[in-house]
Amino acid sequence: MIEMGVIIITSRKPSRRTRSFVKDLARVLAGKPLTRGKTPLKDIFNKHPKIIKIDEYRGNPGKLKLYDMNDKKLILFFISVKLQREVCRRKVKNDEGKIKMEFYGNTVAYKDLFYNFFKDFGIISEDSSFRMCFEENRRGNGPLFYIQFYKGDKKIGPLIVVKDLRVLDIETPT
Repeated sequence: MIEMGVIIITSRKPSRRTRSFVKDLARVLAGKPLTRGKTPLKDIFNKHPKIIKIDEYRGNPGKLKLYDMNDKKLILFFISVKLQREVCRRKVKNDEGKIKMEFYGNTVAYKDLFYNFFKDFGIISEDSSFRMCFEENRRGNGPLFYIQFYKGDKKIGPLIVVKDLRVLDIETPT
C-alpha cells in the first residue's frame, strides 16, 4: 500500500501552464506535486512505485503518463487540457482526500485500467462528493474521451481531453 497519496511530477523545466495543470490535478486528486529538479526518474521510482508524470508539447501539457512500476506498466495519454481557472474560475481543493470514479458510454472499457492504477492510493470512494468522470466523445471524431472533475454537480476542472491512449509494458523508466 502506498501511503503518500498520488505523486505528480513534470519534465525538468515545465512551463507555467504545465505547473498550473499539475497543481490543479494534485488539488482534485488529493495528491502531491513533486518538484523533480535534476532527480533521475529511477530515484523517484525507488520511493514512489506509482506516479503521474506530465510531459509537454510546445509549452502545454501534451502527455499524461501513469507509471506503475509494481506491474511494469505505463498508461500513456496524448492530451490537451483546460485548467481549473478556465473551467470554474477558482481553485477547488479536495479536502475529503477521496474521489469517486464514474465511467460513461464506451469509457467503461477503461474502468479496470484506472481502478488498478488508483486503488493503492486509497483515494477511491463511492461516497465522495468529488467525482472523476470519464465521458465519451459522442461526436465520433476528434478526442477519444474526456476526463472531467466535479464537486457535486458543478464542473471544477481540470478538463483533460484524451486524444489517444496506449498501455505499454516497461522495464526501466524513460
